[in-house]
Amino acid sequence: MTDPSEHPAPDSHSYAAPEWKALLDAAVDAIIVIDHRGRIETFNSAAEVIFGFSAEEVLGKNVSLLMPEPYRSEHDGYIGNYLDSGNAKIIGLGREVQGKRQNGLTFPIGLSVGEIPTGDQPKFVGIIRDITDRKRIEEETHQIRERLSQFGRLSTLGEMAAGLAHELNQPLTAIATYTQACQRLIESGRSDDDEILATLKKCDSQAQRAGDVIRRLRQFVQKRELGRQEVSCDELIRDLAALAEVDARTNGITLTIDVAAGLPKIIVDAVQIQQVILNLIRNGIDAMLDMDQNDEGISVSVIKSENDKVKIAVTDHGSGITKEAEKKIFQPFFTTKSSGLGLGLAICQSIIASHGGVLSFTKNPSGGTTFHFMLPVISEAKT
Repeated sequence: MTDPSEHPAPDSHSYAAPEWKALLDAAVDAIIVIDHRGRIETFNSAAEVIFGFSAEEVLGKNVSLLMPEPYRSEHDGYIGNYLDSGNAKIIGLGREVQGKRQNGLTFPIGLSVGEIPTGDQPKFVGIIRDITDRKRIEEETHQIRERLSQFGRLSTLGEMAAGLAHELNQPLTAIATYTQACQRLIESGRSDDDEILATLKKCDSQAQRAGDVIRRLRQFVQKRELGRQEVSCDELIRDLAALAEVDARTNGITLTIDVAAGLPKIIVDAVQIQQVILNLIRNGIDAMLDMDQNDEGISVSVIKSENDKVKIAVTDHGSGITKEAEKKIFQPFFTTKSSGLGLGLAICQSIIASHGGVLSFTKNPSGGTTFHFMLPVISEAKT
């Protein structure tokens, strides 16, 4: 049996031994060892490639050389705090921060830090991965998702075009009628100021009505950065109700919206969730147009579910979903409509998944379909 004393463990000066150097240089991630003062003792080949420094340039220097502000100024304080208190803010944890290359450019890195017990003063090892490509792919995915979402909103409004045109035409026609009445009163020479004022007020009211429709349309379709914020369920539903009611009314279908009282706030991208609900309502309308007679309409319900989430459900009493369509309903480019690209439900499913939920459906016993999904409330969304 070999005596362990013949192969002593490496001490603080043996990290440069050939076998250790070969082991470290074989790693694809940067490996940097520093002493308790932050001075670099080991800098492997991957670190040279990632940061652009040779080992000779950085050995003995403070590791903050590889950090942009504010990490650079804060680093030695982290080490001092840990040595004094044992309070580890980054030891044993993985996180994403910024690194600084030899040419001064900053770039995203994944960093994990561990402690190496070596007698009186510990050393620390940092394992670093350049995540520039991953971040680029994430950003491209983000942009594609936003473009798809934008496309979905435009597509939904395209299907609602007739109803929206009618909704705008009504106040515009009223304005034209009222202004003509004012003109006739003035031309007759027997104008009544009170009557003219009352007519102009009616014009103003109709102009505001048309403006509200346009404002909601602009808010719904405008290109913008994805952003989530706290929103009440009442506010979320109220802002989409006007557009949804226009579409339902134009097609002769009753729309009922029921939001339970006292619901907690949720953290969502409000326009995206409104897009999902509006798309589900639109699909329900299409399904019910195939029916010869249907007086039950479409209902939207918002309740708090048993697992402390907010549940949103859209129920129609249309022709339902065939067994063949059940397996493909959320697949891109699958559609049961005579026109359309079949992207609506796929986009909706993607949006709900990005919010930590699942979009699913159930068949109603009396006919039709209920699409439903859940959203986390604030306390859960923040954890």
